[in-house]
Amino acid sequence: MDESKIPIQPQTATGVQPGQQVQIPVDASNRETVYVNFFQAHMSNDELFLDLAAFPGLVGTTPEAIALTHRLVMNFYTAKRLGELLRAAVARHEQVFGALELDVNRRMRTPPQRPAGT
Repeated sequence: MDESKIPIQPQTATGVQPGQQVQIPVDASNRETVYVNFFQAHMSNDELFLDLAAFPGLVGTTPEAIALTHRLVMNFYTAKRLGELLRAAVARHEQVFGALELDVNRRMRTPPQRPAGT
């Protein structure tokens, strides 16, 4: 897929026939990359808010505050597309590397299991 253009099917656009795809240019020259291992989700009637951070882990006896660094705001149509993409990506990863255990206590007790046939 060409990342410099994104295909869409506009619902209403001057000079575009119904069902016709339009290529919209994508400019990634100012894209930033951040590492995220913590998030909080909030929502309103119209939008989903994801606050993101890189949690340094527990160091010493006094936990450090988690510094939220970025906020994503999206409508629920975009949130649903993102959710479907993330589900598919995790399923593909688990097919290759085995199930991801979310409970950290169980993860520490049980070594990762490789899928059958690998």
